[in-house]
Formats: sequence, structure tokens, C-alpha cells
Amino acid sequence: MNKFSAFMSSNESDDVKPNILLLKPPPSRPFHAVVALGRAREVPHTPREVKPALDIQFPLAPYCQTPGPIKTSQTYLRTLVLERWDAEIRLCDESCRAQLSEHIQGPAAHQNLVREMIKVRWNAEKKRCEESRKVQLLELLLAAHGITTLA
Repeated sequence: MNKFSAFMSSNESDDVKPNILLLKPPPSRPFHAVVALGRAREVPHTPREVKPALDIQFPLAPYCQTPGPIKTSQTYLRTLVLERWDAEIRLCDESCRAQLSEHIQGPAAHQNLVREMIKVRWNAEKKRCEESRKVQLLELLLAAHGITTLA
């Protein structure tokens, strides 16, 4: 019985070899570096053994890294703030109109009360957006003059 007997059926003889190919790894070749034309005379980089780090180090996730300051003009920032809050105010007006156009069921007094509640709610939201716009513009102005904290 040979070493391949576990792979043969019982009716095969010992002189029949199994259908398994034992593959050897390819012979190792030396490392070849590709050298640019202008650097043909320089010694090519040979790989060195790297010492393992004492502690495993992981890079910080992108959201944990603080980016450097970005220089932009105050006019551009002011335009961005104004466009954003103007869009919010327009959305408040459109939402108020859309809610008022919905069919409200019930007596006329109830319908008037619901309409008034809708107007009050959207006017309060619009006022909050206008105040936020003013605050953000003031923050931009103060930051332009180097004031970052109020004491």
C-alpha cells in the first residue's frame, strides 16, 4: 500500500497513481527595480527588513482629523450664508401656502382657527430663520476682525 491509497477506490491496484498533481511553488527570483531613464546610474532601491513597531498604530479616522484653515473671502462666505437662509425663508413661505391650501374639514370657525395656527407656526419658523441669519452674519463679521470668543 502506498501513500496515495486513501485516494483510491478499493478495486484499484497499488500501481495506479491517483489523479492528484502535487504542485511545487515557483522558484524565487531576485527583486528587480524599474529605473527611470535619467537615474540609470543611481543604485536601485533594495528592500530592507523593517523592524516591527512596538505598538500597533492605527491612523485616525478622517472625521477625527482637524483640517487646516481655508482662506476664503468674506464676501463669498456672506453670500453663502445669505443664500442658505433666504432659501430656508422661501421654504417656510411655500410650506405655509401648501398647508393652507389643504382641505380643512369642520365648521367655519374651526377652519379659521386651524388656518391661524398654521400661519402663526410658519411665521415663528420664518422669524427663527431670520434671527439665525443675522447671528451667522454677525459671527462672520466678528471672525473677520479676529474675534472668536466673547468674554
